[in-house]
Amino acid sequence: MSESPPVISNQTWLEQLIKSRSELESPLSFWFWAGLISISAVVKDSIWIDRQIYKLYPNIYVMLHAESGLKKGPPIALANKLVSSINNIEVIKGRSSVQGILKQMGTGQTQPGGIVKTSSAVFICSSELTSSIVGDKVATDILTDLYDRHYNIDNWKSLLKMESFELKNPTVIMFTATNEAHSSDFFASKDVQGGYFARTFIIHESTANRDNSLLLPLRNPPDDNKTIEYLKKIAKLKGPFIPLATEKEDDYHKFEWINPYGEKGFYSPAGILYDKWYYDFKKSIKEQVIKDETGTLNRFGDSVLKVAMLLSLARDESMHIQESDMETAILNCEKLVGNVRKTTLGSRGLSQTAAFKSQVIHELMARENQPISKQILMKKMWMHYTGLDEFNEIMSTFTVSGLIEEHNIGNQIVYQMTDAEYNRWLHFFAGKMTKYKGDKNKEEK
Repeated sequence: MSESPPVISNQTWLEQLIKSRSELESPLSFWFWAGLISISAVVKDSIWIDRQIYKLYPNIYVMLHAESGLKKGPPIALANKLVSSINNIEVIKGRSSVQGILKQMGTGQTQPGGIVKTSSAVFICSSELTSSIVGDKVATDILTDLYDRHYNIDNWKSLLKMESFELKNPTVIMFTATNEAHSSDFFASKDVQGGYFARTFIIHESTANRDNSLLLPLRNPPDDNKTIEYLKKIAKLKGPFIPLATEKEDDYHKFEWINPYGEKGFYSPAGILYDKWYYDFKKSIKEQVIKDETGTLNRFGDSVLKVAMLLSLARDESMHIQESDMETAILNCEKLVGNVRKTTLGSRGLSQTAAFKSQVIHELMARENQPISKQILMKKMWMHYTGLDEFNEIMSTFTVSGLIEEHNIGNQIVYQMTDAEYNRWLHFFAGKMTKYKGDKNKEEK
């Protein structure tokens, strides 16, 4: 299955960045997130949304998840180039230990203009996550803790075996990439269920944008100087975004709405869109039939707001989230729920049988519900079962449960998902939380 292009609504700077790379092979969604994370890195914790009991900053973690050869490197190289050109945040690239990163964050530096930095901010930028973070069992635990900038106010302390660190207002932005083989070895079940995946925007792709031998000159070559000039303006912004809601009506907050708890407020167009979506979304979480083991859904509201801030900054410097920004944030973040499901289904921590089943589901979905012969499936899945008896037993559970159908074509056995089950899994991988209602008779049974 190929990812649909990122949804963009009136985002001039970001749209131009993506268009300038549209002739290249890297999936367009990779360029979309390369642009957003570049903004995240240069604004750091200088701007925020007031969340009443905390300030929400737009720092994000983004991980490109695709097989080798799908050109994950160029978007990450672009983000590295853009952020390094602004020179207002420490950029970590190449191999490093968590201890080394913490030490670098705590080292005093003089920035342009003779200003000595008073906070610890870092942009981790690597085309291969597993090689950039030297093996350390607590690496993802520390990165998980550091993500929550709004909880890490003033001094943050860490006591490790070799050294102790005290950082002031630590802010981490991270842009990395991995593939199925590396991620299954690197991530433990604690990373899936312990919060790291819930805090990471996973951009899952399986096909290239297009083929390009790069022998001919590009018809629309990128102008990175123009791109950098806009980032320089964004990097100077400081302070809070215009609130999305207030208790009293004014020229900006004109939409009156009473939430499900009877609390009345006045909203901007983006604010009322978010609030109505948020309460519907929370309701859908309670009704979902498939448990979210990653914790992604519980953090989803803040994730949408972070992306909305970045989209707003990709449009202009007004610090004003428009309705189109919020709509685009919601649409793109809903994709991320499906991406987490695609990445973690069959992840480390499952039994061998469960891992085999998940791989079969991935294979059938990737074939867009086209039949596959038993012989071909066995060749593809040989690492996931111990013998023919186990293979037959597992496939039999699929057919008995109604997930797949088994047919004889000539002298071959073929497997194919039923239409209802294929649509149900599409619904699931698209990031939907509610029960699939496409086959009412089957649901009632």
